[in-house]
Amino acid sequence: MRKNTRTLRLVAAAMTLILVMTAFVGCSAVITDPVVAKVGDVEIKYSTFYNAFSTYAQYGIIDTSTAITAQEGRDMIMDMLVDSAVPVAQAKANGITLTAEEAEAVKADAVADMEGYLDTYMDDTIEDEAERKAEAIKDFDAAYKAAGYTYEGLLAEMEKEYTDNAIGQKLLDELYATIAEPTDEEIQARYDEELASDIETYTANPSQYHSDNTYYAYYGNLRPLQAPEGLYYVKHILIKNAETAGEEDAERDYEALAKEVMDKVNAGEDFEALIKEYNEDPGMESNPEGYIIGADFTGIYDEPFQLAAAELTKEGDVSGMVEGANGIHIIKRYGEVSTEPVALDEVKEEIKTMILSELQNELYTAKIAEWREGLDVVTYDKRVQYVGVNQ
Repeated sequence: MRKNTRTLRLVAAAMTLILVMTAFVGCSAVITDPVVAKVGDVEIKYSTFYNAFSTYAQYGIIDTSTAITAQEGRDMIMDMLVDSAVPVAQAKANGITLTAEEAEAVKADAVADMEGYLDTYMDDTIEDEAERKAEAIKDFDAAYKAAGYTYEGLLAEMEKEYTDNAIGQKLLDELYATIAEPTDEEIQARYDEELASDIETYTANPSQYHSDNTYYAYYGNLRPLQAPEGLYYVKHILIKNAETAGEEDAERDYEALAKEVMDKVNAGEDFEALIKEYNEDPGMESNPEGYIIGADFTGIYDEPFQLAAAELTKEGDVSGMVEGANGIHIIKRYGEVSTEPVALDEVKEEIKTMILSELQNELYTAKIAEWREGLDVVTYDKRVQYVGVNQ
């Protein structure tokens, strides 16, 4: 579905800012940090490339199993990082600078982030704050001496990177300001399109509703607009087994505890009160209505939990003690998931934001290609030719 489309370019934009803060992590074997690409007068360092490649490989976006796929991954990362540097280089070429206030804000952000790394080295037994920080910096410098880094050097590098990113973002903000906001008619048309798409998708595959609903809970964007028939909520009480319980509970008789809870449920005690008292699943707190269940869901929940929940045929039904991978579940069926469409007024701002984001992405893509053509771009591919080898 359109609302879940994610391009590598968008991931790259977020990744670049993260890599600025983690350039010295995971690359300590590299004593020098050579430039691997230049975009105008913006330099891309080996550490940034290395960490981007490693992160993408870790999450399976890059396949390092063959020389060919590893090379394709290196090419992708190089292209991604060059694109991310283009707005900065173009902003500098355009003479864009930060105001004194903006520069101070950027510097404060860099200091705050570096001090966050420094917290690991803080000795709380030192009462004087200045002395405590000075000692932490000494320990930090000692830890990264072999990699050729110092706290002050990294702070200066971070301030520069943050400043460059702020200048590039200032150019992009000026660009995006030229985009007209969508009209009510355009928002209505997009709502109708998304609603029709949801109905078609979820009717064919009800479990996709659960996936999209979970995605929305974590990342926002646009919520699912209409649930399919036949979905309902369940809540459960989980008593963790020895493998999943904390160390203090590893030796307890979790089966006996689960039976105690089951007896209370069978005796008619309030299920909500028992959840508060006994449940050991923290996920229940972020799902106050309960977990969404469909009879044909597969691969979403632990299978014993899913099968038992699917057997609850009406509201108020309660399972027996269900042994799963994490422990014993006692599951109760609650109300059905509403099949009424979400009203336009409830999602108008979400749709407006989505349309604007798509327009920005289209404009961004076009301008990056245009700006890149006008900038001097040099890549030193031989300097990264072994990244991903035996990774």
